Amino acid sequence: MDGTTNPYESTRMKKPQVELNSQEWGQVLDGLACRVLLYEETVGYYKYGVSYGHIAEVNGVEEAQAILRYYRRIIRKIKKQLGEEGFIETSEDLHRNVS
Repeated sequence: MDGTTNPYESTRMKKPQVELNSQEWGQVLDGLACRVLLYEETVGYYKYGVSYGHIAEVNGVEEAQAILRYYRRIIRKIKKQLGEEGFIETSEDLHRNVS
């Protein structure tokens, strides 16, 4: 990588089509939501020096924020294509959707 390309921002990658039923898509979204929580925790650790759970191995807050945005964007795309609302953007959204 030449240092100018962010692999989390690429829009020129191949776009395969995947057929799953709604329950299977729910499982995919649940797994992605867990990644959102991990990177939110990681960003918090780098910003405030405190972690209440696991953190991801990254090179700093900028990388953690880029990956967090990446996972949030994936969730938004999936939910939009499924015609669902109530995007999971933060851990508060996740808890609200579970309750």
